[in-house]
Amino acid sequence: MASTKTKSRATQQRTLDTRAAIKEAGAELFATRGYRATGVRDIAERAGGNQALVSYHFKGKGGLYDEILADAVTEAQRLASEGDLANATNPERELVRILSRAIASQPHLAPMILREQMDPDRLLNPDTANTLRSFMALTESVLDVLPLDAEARGWDPQIVHLAIVGPLIHYIVATRMREATASKLDSPMSTPDLETFTETLAAMFSRALRGRTGDP
Repeated sequence: MASTKTKSRATQQRTLDTRAAIKEAGAELFATRGYRATGVRDIAERAGGNQALVSYHFKGKGGLYDEILADAVTEAQRLASEGDLANATNPERELVRILSRAIASQPHLAPMILREQMDPDRLLNPDTANTLRSFMALTESVLDVLPLDAEARGWDPQIVHLAIVGPLIHYIVATRMREATASKLDSPMSTPDLETFTETLAAMFSRALRGRTGDP
C-alpha cells in the first residue's frame, strides 16, 4: 500500500512539473514571438516534452494561453481575499497593489499581454473574455463600495480596470527593456522600482476615482 501511495504522489508531482514547464515555455514564447507565431511544437520543444502533452493538459495552445491568464486572476483573487479588499481602508489603492502583484507574479505575463493587445481575435475569444471578466470583477467590487458622492460611482468598470492594468503592464515591460539595455546606455536617469511606481499610481487613481485633490 505504501509503495502504491508513493508512486501516486510521484505521478502527481510529475504531472505538476510537466504542466509548470509547459506554462513557462508557453508564456515565454507568447511574450517573445506572439500567439499566432507560436506553435504547439515550439512550446513542447521549449518545455522538453511532446506536442501531445500540450493538448492533453491544456487542450491546445489556446487553452494554455487562457490558463496562464487565469493564474494571474486566481492570484489577484487570493490577494483580494486575504486582504479583505472590499473592507480595506482605501480599497481603490489596495486594488492597484493587488493587480500589480498579480501581473508581476509571472515573469512573462506583462509582455505576453502587451504583445496581444493588438490582436482582437485573441483577446475577444469567449474563453479569454471570460477570464478577463473575472479579473475586472475585482475593479467592479471596489467601485461599488466607494462613497456615493465619489466621482467614479457611475464609471464603466472595464475602462477603470484597463486604465489601471495598462500603465502597470507598460511599466513592467519598459523597465525590463531598460534593464536589458542598461550596459549599452550612458544615461544618469534612474528608474523607480515597481512597488514605488505602484504606490504612485494608486495615489493618482484614488484621487481620480473619488474626485478629490487630497487623500481620501
